[in-house]
Amino acid sequence: MDHNKNALHENVKHGDIGFPMKVYQNDFTKYAGQKIQWHWHEELEFVVVTSGEVQFSIASDSFLLHEGEGILINANVLHSMIPVGIRPAYMFTIVASPSILGIEKGFLLTSKYVDPFINNRNLLYEVFSQDSEWQSELVRQLNQIYDLYEQGRFGYEYRIHNILCRIWFELIERRWRYQSIVKKPKDIDEERIYEAIEFIRKNYQSKISLEEICREINVSKSECCRCFQRKLKMSPFEYLLTYRITAAAKLLETSNLTVVEIALQTGFSSNSYFCKLFKKYMSQTPLEYRENRKGTG
Repeated sequence: MDHNKNALHENVKHGDIGFPMKVYQNDFTKYAGQKIQWHWHEELEFVVVTSGEVQFSIASDSFLLHEGEGILINANVLHSMIPVGIRPAYMFTIVASPSILGIEKGFLLTSKYVDPFINNRNLLYEVFSQDSEWQSELVRQLNQIYDLYEQGRFGYEYRIHNILCRIWFELIERRWRYQSIVKKPKDIDEERIYEAIEFIRKNYQSKISLEEICREINVSKSECCRCFQRKLKMSPFEYLLTYRITAAAKLLETSNLTVVEIALQTGFSSNSYFCKLFKKYMSQTPLEYRENRKGTG
């Protein structure tokens, strides 16, 4: 079995090969349980909280970010986000391939200023606080990227590229170049989680048993459940359900499939069971969700 988690990334391409980055507005009500489930991808992820408070869980760390604060999550790092408090929380994310910072493999800009930091497992994330002048300036620049992307005027790609490079260099010059490049010992729980989640993502549309997940990561059922609880604070089955519900919500927004067709396509054998779970996680029925999302973009 391949334990290289770099190969176990999110099955979504952000942007395209010509301009490998994309900006997203994050509305937590669109996600199962109103949270962004544990995931990872090979791209860098810059996040700015624009309203409320969001709890970030990154590997074994967990902390709150408030309105106006930001964060960079390094490539191939497991993370999740959950809004907290009464006030609705919103944020935007900039997901960018590391290739946008360099040129090609083997060139100095990539080998000296990108790869050593992308591949350093001691560098999981960096928080941008409003209490620091240089960090608050990085948040301002991330907001500038958001505006440029939304406006889409001539030359916006070039300007975004330049700003991302400035942000990246400011970060590595002030912080990351002083970090040890010695690799951390392999986290067995983390490796198992990557393998299990990748299996779920590839097979969620079909019937999946706990036994199949355990065979994939070569552990017993009890150890598999303990592993998920230690790292994700949930069971493998709960992760599978939330992943299916989030996939169903996306189909309700973007397709004309019936509720029954969506239930079958996302791995539910019973439409009534799907509707019951959807309402539990999303606080509305599938049809209510589809109607409420019309015209929201």
